[in-house]
Amino acid sequence: MRISENRLEGTGEWILEKEKYRNWESSSVSMLLLLRGTRKSLHASFAAWAIVLTPIHLAGAGKTYIASRVIDLFLSDRTPGGFAYFYCNRAEENRRNPEEIVNALVQQLAQTSGGNKLLKPVVDIYEGRQKEGQKASRLGWTESQKLLVQLTDIYPRTTIFIDALDEVDPTMRFKLLNALKDVVKRSTSVVKFFTTARMDTDILINLESFPRVELQPDDNISDINRFVENSIQSAIDDGRLLHGDVPIDLKLEICDILRYRSKGM
Repeated sequence: MRISENRLEGTGEWILEKEKYRNWESSSVSMLLLLRGTRKSLHASFAAWAIVLTPIHLAGAGKTYIASRVIDLFLSDRTPGGFAYFYCNRAEENRRNPEEIVNALVQQLAQTSGGNKLLKPVVDIYEGRQKEGQKASRLGWTESQKLLVQLTDIYPRTTIFIDALDEVDPTMRFKLLNALKDVVKRSTSVVKFFTTARMDTDILINLESFPRVELQPDDNISDINRFVENSIQSAIDDGRLLHGDVPIDLKLEICDILRYRSKGM
């Protein structure tokens, strides 16, 4: 299930109007855009209401939902080029390991438009292994890094999204950060990275030379309002809040309190 299936309609539209995003999207040179949060997530602000406010469709006011909005935009774009994305998650081992992440990106970029054939750099590796009598084992770290550069060279433009860099294993995160910088540096084609992260020092230091968009409390006010109103109304309709018997003035007061507690991102 894609993240976008849990994103409320209209969430994250504001990022598409940000000047830095538009410059990144339209640029004819390789670059990385870092979308970083400046405050705790919206959902974390609602911990006391977690039982009541568990809507069928979650908010989509955090960085992941904003990233999913941009990813969906690119998924619907038919412009020729390479495209790959990855959602990191510290709770899942294969989603916090740099080698797994890069392998996943390679797998996406290695497929032809029909999805039933692999591009030449990948085929060459496995054919070479067969000639040497090796088994078709998974790619090693060096092979994956090399392939990532080679595959981006094939496309006139490649766009890669990595959400939640801060959730990658901190003891190995430098490997992924170096791999991203290496692709931008070595690829002969245009490569655009869009990443999201919290303000972890190592991430900011490693990516300090790249443009970034910082989430500010006022940026996602409409997203927050949409989430709060949808969640409260859903809880009322389902009878999870005061058995559904909530006067309009109390509903408005609850919404106001939650908006205040969220304080943006």
